[in-house]
Amino acid sequence: MRKFLSLLLILMCSNLYADQSIRKCLLLPIKDNLGGALSYKIFKDVEQVLKNSDWCIYKSNSDIMNILSNHRSNLDNLIEDPEVLKVISEKTGAGSLIKVDVIKEVKGVQVLLKVYGDNGIDLYFKEQTDSTNDDYKVISQIIKNWLEVYSTQIPYEGRIIGVLGTQFTVDAGKYRSIFQDNEILITRPVAKKRHPLLKEIVDWETEKIAEAKIIFSARDQSQARIKEYEGKKKIRIGDWVILKDTAEKGVVEKARYSDEKDDFKFGKMGTMSLDLLLGKSSVTTENSGNIKKMSGTTYGLDFDASLWITRKYWASFGIKKTESSLKGREGIGASVENSSSLTSVDILFGYKYLPLGFFNGPQIDLYGGYRKQTYGMDTQRADAITEFSFSGLTFGARGTLPLQNLFKLEADLSFIFNPNFEDLADLYDEDDSGSSYRLRFGGKYQYAPNMTIDIFYSLDSSKASFLTPIRSIQAKVSGVNLGATYTY
Repeated sequence: MRKFLSLLLILMCSNLYADQSIRKCLLLPIKDNLGGALSYKIFKDVEQVLKNSDWCIYKSNSDIMNILSNHRSNLDNLIEDPEVLKVISEKTGAGSLIKVDVIKEVKGVQVLLKVYGDNGIDLYFKEQTDSTNDDYKVISQIIKNWLEVYSTQIPYEGRIIGVLGTQFTVDAGKYRSIFQDNEILITRPVAKKRHPLLKEIVDWETEKIAEAKIIFSARDQSQARIKEYEGKKKIRIGDWVILKDTAEKGVVEKARYSDEKDDFKFGKMGTMSLDLLLGKSSVTTENSGNIKKMSGTTYGLDFDASLWITRKYWASFGIKKTESSLKGREGIGASVENSSSLTSVDILFGYKYLPLGFFNGPQIDLYGGYRKQTYGMDTQRADAITEFSFSGLTFGARGTLPLQNLFKLEADLSFIFNPNFEDLADLYDEDDSGSSYRLRFGGKYQYAPNMTIDIFYSLDSSKASFLTPIRSIQAKVSGVNLGATYTY
């Protein structure tokens, strides 16, 4: 009780608070529901990696940690308190407060990682997963993988800690790959961008202050001299230092190394998915009011591969192939049967409007690219049916919303802008208007840390209309997609 009262006294008396560097980190006590059987081993393992890492200057304060350790029954609530986290940051000088929970479940363990900022409120990073393996080494590796991802999202190499005229000192040196004669940019944070749903910090707004050059570099510090200012504002303590070549690439990226074989890394490059489709296909033609329609069962495959360029941008290639046998007698003089196929090819580039962690959590993806959809059919001139295609620039949006820990809802809508219509047998002239869109909605089940089982309803619809004479042709392919997505 005396130590707990001491902590409360510290909280009430603390009135000095300074912005801390994100690259100074602290691992908070790890909580588990096994009486510390897992947490102690995981803590020692992860702490040792942080102490030896090239991105984190590890901080510790044994007095505060001892106070927290003596209140394990209320530990979770205590270190969730922003005021407590703020004091811990102030006393230790850490700007990244790493909190880990390990909860034993029936079929394994649930692992949750959160990284808080120095004010105890800002959430810089969050990841959660369920592991069927409760070995502490496996759990530690998962946490270390996440922290490696977090380290790549830190928006600066170092910060200014001293200014004397046009010369200044940076709290990073050769250990952060800052060497003599390097060109650097000085920027100043203006505002933080928060995730509108989960309030996590996903980006920073900054302004450029100056350009400079490193004139001396030691292991953990360096000296630099201003080359030119961007405007009237002068540099000050706390400004960010970014290597110019990495700033021009738009992302801070550094070579990492490890002596350990990492068997548990995943989710750092992109995804691959393969679906089986079973549904219905139809083709409808209209000529001066005479409507003819054929439909039938369809089956096929849908493959998509994506590559994450940065934490915000991605590219993907997709191909969809279906086959069906159409039958129909709808309309005067309609044909009895016809074969049909759909071949759809997509090349897309996307922007994650709501990046979170390593692309987990509620998200909105905006994307564009090129799509071509070819509907293969046997030519039947009497019914104005032949092979035809729609192609052009594609635009779309996709939203993802997690439910509990293992399920996600997803909806995707895209369209071809002013599609180009072509038919194989030249039965049609240039269309006067056209439309082509794709709708997908469904859900994902987290079957494994790097694999989901997916079920979706999908609809591809394309239509071309003509005025002279008045006629149209429309094709639809809809059905249920069942498959899996692998994150690599």
